[in-house]
Amino acid sequence: MSNSFSIFSRRAFLASTAAMAATSACAKSEDLRLFVGTYNGDDAKGLYPLNYSTATDTWSVGQPVPQVENLSFGAYSPKFKRHYLLNESDNGRVAAWTSANGKWTRTSDQSSEGSSPCYAALSRDERALAIANYGGGNIVVYPLSDAGELLASAANRKNSGSGPNKDRQGGPHAHWVQFSPDQKHIYSVDLGTDQVLAYGYDAARRTVAEAVTAFQAPPGSGPRHLAFHPAGEVAFLVTELSNQLISLKKNADGSLTQIQTASLLPADFAGKSQAAHIAVNAAGTRVYASNRGHHSIAVFETDALGGLKLLQIAPTLGDWPRFFALYEDHKRVAVAHQRSNDIVIFTLNDDGTLTPKNQKVEVPRPVFIGAV
Repeated sequence: MSNSFSIFSRRAFLASTAAMAATSACAKSEDLRLFVGTYNGDDAKGLYPLNYSTATDTWSVGQPVPQVENLSFGAYSPKFKRHYLLNESDNGRVAAWTSANGKWTRTSDQSSEGSSPCYAALSRDERALAIANYGGGNIVVYPLSDAGELLASAANRKNSGSGPNKDRQGGPHAHWVQFSPDQKHIYSVDLGTDQVLAYGYDAARRTVAEAVTAFQAPPGSGPRHLAFHPAGEVAFLVTELSNQLISLKKNADGSLTQIQTASLLPADFAGKSQAAHIAVNAAGTRVYASNRGHHSIAVFETDALGGLKLLQIAPTLGDWPRFFALYEDHKRVAVAHQRSNDIVIFTLNDDGTLTPKNQKVEVPRPVFIGAV
C-alpha cells in the first residue's frame, strides 16, 4: 500500500461536523434526553436514562435497561435511527438498538472480534461502522444493510508491536477509531504502540487496506483519543500515560505533524493520573481533556492553527472522570465519574471555562453519555 494520503475535503469535513453536531445537540429551549452507559455489576444494571429539564433546571435518572450490558461507547445513525452500542467484555459484542418511548429493542448483533471494544464510529454515508477493541488491539469494520442492521464484518485489522511501558504497552491496544470526512481513510489511535494509524478505505466497496503510520507519538506516551478541529486542518491527541495534549497539523498527504505539546496537569502535581476523554467545542476555540487521578478537566484556548493556551484546570468534584459531554446550547457540561458513581454538572461559561452547578446525579459506574 502507498504511504501517501489524499488530502481531506474541507467541505466534506465541515459538512460531517455539522451533521454530527445536529444529531448530538438540542435547541436551547428543548429538554435533553440522554442515556448513560455503565459496567454491569451488583450495583450497575446496564443503561440508565438521564434527562434534563430546561424549565426547572433539574436532572433526573430513570429506571435501568439491564439488557444493554457493559455499555462502554456508542454511535448513532440519524438515517436509520439506530444506536450502535458496545458491550465491553472479554467476548465483546456490538449491537444495533432502537429506542422509542423509553423502550430499547435490539435489532441486530455481531461479535466485536476482539476483547474489550471501547470506541465506535459511523461513516459519513452511514453505510459502515468501525469499532476499536482495546484488549484485542484491532479495529473491525462492519457494513450496514439497507435497513441499518449490522452485517458480518468486512475487515479485521490487528496492529502489532509494543511500547516501553511494560505494564500497559505489552502489545497493541486500539483505543479510538474514526472515518476521515472524505471516507478515504480510517484513523485509529493505539495506546500500546504509541501510534496514530491510517487505513485506506474504499467507501463504495467498504473494504479496508493495511495500516500505515500517520503519526508516531513519543515513546511511552500512550495516546488514547483524537479529535479534529472543525476547520479540518488540525487534530488534537490526548495521551493517557504522559498526560499531555498534542496538537497536530494535517499535511497535504494526510499525515500528521506535531505542532505543540502541553501538559494536562498542574506543574506541582506529583501524584498519579491518566488522561481520558477529549472534546473540541463547535467553534473550534476550546479543547477539553479529562484527568483521572487528578480528577479534573483541562481547558485550552486554541485556533485553526493548533496553538494551545491553558485557561483552566477545573476539579470535577468526583473520582475518575472517564467521560464528559458538552451541551453548548444549554451551557452545561456533564462529567461521568466511574469510581464515585455519579455525574456532576457544570456551567459552560461564555469564555469556555467551567463552573460547578452544585448539581449531581448518582449513577453506578458511568463510563459513557449518549443522546437519545
